Amino acid sequence: MALNIEVNADYRITSDSLNVIVNRKYIVDPTKSPNWKKREAEGADPTPREEWREVAYVTGIDRAIKWIMNQRIRESEAANLTQLLDEIKRFEREIKAILPS
Repeated sequence: MALNIEVNADYRITSDSLNVIVNRKYIVDPTKSPNWKKREAEGADPTPREEWREVAYVTGIDRAIKWIMNQRIRESEAANLTQLLDEIKRFEREIKAILPS
């Protein structure tokens, strides 16, 4: 049976027979597509939809968690080390909240 673990609102961890896979949620707005006018004329639905995309393949759960944390650090808007440390601690609390006691 394959993994399907929700880490937080933006990330989930899945697996196949060879890898642990980090998936990220994206909101797709079809009206932003370059061919939207054509698709609209064909009756396409303009409602934004949620998509999960595979963003990393790693060898274990621990590496998947580290990958997500490092990605959040790279995307951080922290202006100093204190703010960055606060974000890291917040992520660690999120992880601890989903782990069984």
